[in-house]
Parts: sequence; structure tokens; C-alpha cells
Amino acid sequence: MAALTSARVHAIVSESARLRDEALAEICADWTGPVKRSSEPADLQTLLLDLDTPSLFDPPALWMVRADDKYLKRHNELLADAVAKPVANGVLLLVASALDGKSKLAKALTAREVLYLPGSPGPKDVGEWLTGRLAGVPHGVERPREVAHELIEHVGPDIDALLATVDTAVLYCWGTPLTVEAVRAVTDGTAERPIYEFTAAVLEGQASRAISLLHAGGGIGAQQALSALTSEARKLIACCDTSDDAEAAAWAGMRGRSNLYYARKRARDLGKATLSRLLHGMILAQRQLRQSGHDPDTTLEVFALNAQRVIRR
Repeated sequence: MAALTSARVHAIVSESARLRDEALAEICADWTGPVKRSSEPADLQTLLLDLDTPSLFDPPALWMVRADDKYLKRHNELLADAVAKPVANGVLLLVASALDGKSKLAKALTAREVLYLPGSPGPKDVGEWLTGRLAGVPHGVERPREVAHELIEHVGPDIDALLATVDTAVLYCWGTPLTVEAVRAVTDGTAERPIYEFTAAVLEGQASRAISLLHAGGGIGAQQALSALTSEARKLIACCDTSDDAEAAAWAGMRGRSNLYYARKRARDLGKATLSRLLHGMILAQRQLRQSGHDPDTTLEVFALNAQRVIRR
């Protein structure tokens, strides 16, 4: 993998948002200067001009620019020309879901060996690929092939959705090996009332309603409820981080085309700082359930009450 200082423009292209971000972290691991971020900047030409002349006051910066294939097509010539220029006052790193391999930009990036393609496995290979990924799960996995099969059976072959479900299941069984039963617990709906009613009540700061929904009918399992809350919080945080619905859905591990209108409204109402604090609390609650032997329902009730205090403040 070429160093960032080897060319003015680099690009990471993959359909998977998760694999793109993993490649991004690897590529940027040795960068020590300032990092700036933008999504499809309207002033791309100005940004590239700023990379021409070293600043007397600021060190060279790494610009991470997220863009879709349409944006790259519109600026194909401009970006391709920039690839050939030497590094002067920083580097531009494109992060995209697709790029026309026959375009001038793709050819220029390939020639400089700065086009990174963390490809997703095909439908026939996703089982083996996922089994390999599970080897890195904290605390290990019992019967990894069976766990991979169970994940694909419930979630489908979408890479981002699979990895998001793995994250949730790992939180569910924190401190112990990941099992087929844990996967079923976080993917099957068993409550009499839809679990989204419970998550909505918690995130609206309605603790009493959340607690009543927790015990409605046959009740919602505390672990399942916390896993659902964790997934919802991640989705709302993604809405804070990007205005692109497809990108937010991919980051959150959601499948298919999603309408995030109401999620975005809730994300704006709560704000990223509050959501991050709630997510941290959810993770601590998961660990408490697994490590302390506390009553699960009581732990979740206390979390709902604390969430209400944080949200209403």
C-alpha cells in the first residue's frame, strides 16, 4: 500500500461502507498532520488549488472527501489532472462507493498505484469470508461456521448489515464467546409489542412508557431490547455524520433503501453529543448484564430512567 505522500490524490472505492472505512483507517494510520473532511464539496477546484502552494503558517493537511460516482464523473478531468501533480500542500483522499474503471481518473489512480479497492465477497463466497472475519471477534466464537450461516440466514448477504449484526451480537454476549443463540437473540423478534415502540419511548425520554412496554405481554428480553437500542443509536449517530441517506443506512448496517426522515428529525432533536452519551451508557449496561449478575429488567429500567434525565436535560 503506497504512502499518502506518494501522490496528491488517492481513492478508496467499495460498495461496502464498512470495508471503505476499514481501508481508510489503514491508509491513514501513519499520517501525522491535520485531517479535514468534506462531502462532495462544491468548491473542489478551490480545494485543489490550495494543495498547490505550501502554506507558511499551516502544515500540509489530508483532505478526506466522500463522494458518489456521479460527483466523480462530473469532476473526472479535474481530479485526473491533479493525480499527476506532485504533493505540495497536502493530499486529497477520495472515499466513494463506485468509480468507472474506464474513466481517466481511474486510469490515472491505477497508474500511480493509489486506487484501493477493498472488494466485497460474492454471494457464493460470503460464508467463507464471514467465517474468516469471525476469527477476530473478542472472546472468540463457538462453531464459527454455524454462526456465519445463522447470520446470513437472518440478515442476508449484505456485508454492512452482517458486520453491524455481528457488532450487536458481540455486545449482547460481551465477555463470553459469540454463539448461534446470541445471533438468534438479537435478530428474532419475540415481544408482543413491536420493539421499535420501546426504543422510541426511551429515545424520547419517556421512561415510564418504556418500562411499561418492556413488560407488555410476554415482555421484551432485556438483552434484545438493549441490542435494539444500540442499533437505533448507531443509526441516529450516522444521520448526524452524513446527509446521504444511503451512506447513513450503510454505516448503521441497515438493509435495502431506507427512509430516514423521522430518524433525521430525532437525530437533530437529540444531537450527536447526547446520542454518543446514550450509546456509551448502552454499552456499559450490556457489560453490566454480562458481568455483574444484576437483574436484567432492573438494569434496563435504570437505564431508561437515566436516559430520560440525559435527554430532558
